[in-house]
Amino acid sequence: MDIEFLREFMVLSKTCSYQEASEKLYITNSTLSKHIQKMETELGYSLFERSTRKVMLTDVGKVLKKNCEQILALYDDALIQMNMEASKASNTLSVAFSSAMSRYGILDLVLNFKKEHPDISIQISEISDSPQYITFINKKADFIFASNLSQFSGDVQSLPLAREELVLFTSTDAPHAGNEKIELSVLENEELILPERAFLQDLFFGECTKAGFIPNVKLYTKIPQTAFQLAENNYACAIYPRSYLNEYNRRDKLCTVSFSPPITFDVYMLYMKKKPLSSIGELFNDYVKEHTHYPELL
Repeated sequence: MDIEFLREFMVLSKTCSYQEASEKLYITNSTLSKHIQKMETELGYSLFERSTRKVMLTDVGKVLKKNCEQILALYDDALIQMNMEASKASNTLSVAFSSAMSRYGILDLVLNFKKEHPDISIQISEISDSPQYITFINKKADFIFASNLSQFSGDVQSLPLAREELVLFTSTDAPHAGNEKIELSVLENEELILPERAFLQDLFFGECTKAGFIPNVKLYTKIPQTAFQLAENNYACAIYPRSYLNEYNRRDKLCTVSFSPPITFDVYMLYMKKKPLSSIGELFNDYVKEHTHYPELL
C-alpha cells in the first residue's frame, strides 16, 4: 500500500469532509476518493460511511486510525535512520528550498559554500506546495529553506535568516502613491491583486480580518510581473513582498507603500531535530550563521 494513502486517510478521518481534506492535501476530490477506494479494496473493508455532506469512520476505519499514526511515525523514523546511515559514508550535503527562496540569496549562499568546500557534493531539491512532497523532503534533506513553518512538522530546528515585508504596489499616479505608509483598513474598498501562493494569501487575509474587513481580490496570479504591469496601468493595486520588485524591469513606474503596522514574515533555515547533523552539516550550519544577518529587512 502507498504510504501516502495512509496520510490522506488520516486527514480525511479528522476533517470528515472530502472537500476540506482535498484542500489540505492539495489534491482533487476525485483523486482522494480513488485513493481511499484503493485502500478499501486492498484491505477488503469499508473505512468510511458516506453521506451527502460528510463522511464518518466505520468501526473498522476507527481501528485503522488508532494504529495509523504509529505506522506513519515508525515509517518516518525508519526513513530518517536510513538517511543518517547512508550519509555516514557520503560526502554529500542535501538542501531544499521553495521557488520563492531564490529571491533571498539562498542559492548564492549554497553555491558560495560549495566554492569554499569544492570536495563536498551538494544535492539541491525544490519544495512544492504539496504536503506529501514536503513530508518526504522533510525527512530526506539535511537543510530546508522556507518561510512557511506551518508546512513542516514540529520536529524541526529553525534558524531565522532574513525578514520580508508585504507591501502595496501601485502606479506612480495612483491615490496611495504619495504615502510612505498607510493603515490596512484604507484598502477596504480597493480592488486588489494577490499572489497565488497560499502562504502569502493566508498572511494578508489574516491581517485584513484583524483590521475588520475582507479584501476585494480582483485577481490571483502566479506571475509577479503580471501583477506589477496591471498595477502600473491602474487595473488594481497589488499586494506582494517588497523584494519581488527587483524582478520588474520598469520599477520606476511603480510605488511601494508600507502598512502601519507593517506586515512581515521571516525566512528560515530548517533541519530535523531527530536527524543529528553530520560533520558536513555542522560545517554548513556554522557557515550560514556566519554569513547571514537577522533581522535584515529585504
